[in-house]
Amino acid sequence: MSARVPPLSEAALPHLERQVLELVAEGYEDPEIASRLGLGTDRHVQYRLARIARRFRLGAVARPQLVDHAYTHGALAAPAVLHPLLLEANAYGLVRTLAAGRPVNAYARLRGLKPYQAQYLLKKTRARLNATSRASMIRRAWQRQVLGPTQFAMDLAGLHVEGTQPPEAGRWVIVPLLSGYRLAAPAGGPQPTRHLDVPDQEAADAAGRFISGRPGFAPLWITQPANPGDPVRVSWGRPHSALRSWPSAGPIPPSRDAEFYLAHRA
Repeated sequence: MSARVPPLSEAALPHLERQVLELVAEGYEDPEIASRLGLGTDRHVQYRLARIARRFRLGAVARPQLVDHAYTHGALAAPAVLHPLLLEANAYGLVRTLAAGRPVNAYARLRGLKPYQAQYLLKKTRARLNATSRASMIRRAWQRQVLGPTQFAMDLAGLHVEGTQPPEAGRWVIVPLLSGYRLAAPAGGPQPTRHLDVPDQEAADAAGRFISGRPGFAPLWITQPANPGDPVRVSWGRPHSALRSWPSAGPIPPSRDAEFYLAHRA
């Protein structure tokens, strides 16, 4: 995925090329795309994709990258998000590799996988995403919030950065909030304290109630923002000494399974 965000005029696509890329993202093969759009032959589809790559200033026609770039920069409308999907580390890394325009073999070399192992991983990941092609894997990854600008996707990326397969991955919790899904991991080991920043007190109370009582999520407390309108922080794990020294103002709306503490800034 590109680091630089171009202006909209640079990312915009002519109508026909946008139609071609939309069908590629949906998993259609070149003959069907040509037939649907009246392009004649496969070669015309490939020509249009090459034009799109040049317009995006990409070095090659890697279809997954074209789709991801188009969503990222507004050349295609991003698909509506669905319930998020948690991919294990190898599958997540493969999806990001494809979105960056690199081949499966490059990821296999990086991870020390044999070619047949990489192909099996590709097949398995495509099935988990319910995709029919590598390009449609990117569309489905945006839908399921594996990629994209949602807070859940950013939470997922941050947790995967911590290690190739964090041992607590099986205990990661998808947290449903009115503002969108979030992802929380238990505290412990190199991360004795974790937190989520959420829009307001109502969201903080909801997140706290949802994750309470699970291993690695106690004690749990809420810190008010220093400035009105800033996010409210929900934290769990080992409280900092400064937090422990602040007086408790009583529990937030109670959970049956865990104790909550409300920490106030002076």
